[in-house]
Amino acid sequence: KAFFPKSTSDRVAFLFLLFAIHSIAFFELFAVLPSIYSTHEHVASNGQFNLYFFHIFIGVFVYASVMINLKKIITTNTSTRGLVLPTQLKPGWKFCSVCECNSPPRSFHCFNCSSCILNRDHHCTFTGNCIGLYNRRYYLSLLMSMCVAAGYSVALNYDYMYHIFGSISLKSVLTIMFPMISWIFVRTESVTSFQIFMCSLCIVGFLLSAGLLAYHMMNVLNGQVVFERSYNIDTYNLGWRENLALVFGTKWKVAWLCPLIVSPIPSDGLEYVTQAQYER
Repeated sequence: KAFFPKSTSDRVAFLFLLFAIHSIAFFELFAVLPSIYSTHEHVASNGQFNLYFFHIFIGVFVYASVMINLKKIITTNTSTRGLVLPTQLKPGWKFCSVCECNSPPRSFHCFNCSSCILNRDHHCTFTGNCIGLYNRRYYLSLLMSMCVAAGYSVALNYDYMYHIFGSISLKSVLTIMFPMISWIFVRTESVTSFQIFMCSLCIVGFLLSAGLLAYHMMNVLNGQVVFERSYNIDTYNLGWRENLALVFGTKWKVAWLCPLIVSPIPSDGLEYVTQAQYER
């Protein structure tokens, strides 16, 4: 499976995501933390040596979680390729004229991915891949990790920007929220402008990832994908526990903590238990 997205728009979004992830990680680990804690001697003299390395550990762990989840989204096959599909059209199935084969319930064809996707949720432009049955877990975990990373960075950046501006005022807040406007109308050093841009990027990243996480987690808890939510379809809503298990696997209670935890999905993507069947 190709790692790099096919379409130009997906490639641009994917490269921007990689830039944002790595630039924020390096900025926080090698600029913000050393600035807050100055030197190892200063940290040790203030009895905060362990706290400094605690931040380092959290940063590296979350960064690794983001990158592993991103890789899992891209490399996990969630299409109908390689599956033995019936030649007769079963109830709830539909014929895909592009793939020239019968397509299971809740699956849809993606023209960007050039295949039918099992339990297709949506096509993610930032990863250049469809989010479906087997990689939806990693997509949600990616949003969780990015939300934690960006929120953590915003908290650290408060102390960092306090040292730069000397105080937190309305002017400094507006400068961080609107860096391009401040760069045009306010004379600042290039280094300071870069620092402001990075802090603003963290805020935008937190708001975006938190918003997406809230939206998609609501869909998961309701047993829906984006298409089903758009049309108020709740045919496959089996209760929040079963809905979580279908996305995060049989070990859903811990699977969200680490993408390396093996948690089998209790479905082959060809048949799904409906709400009516589950309540019998």
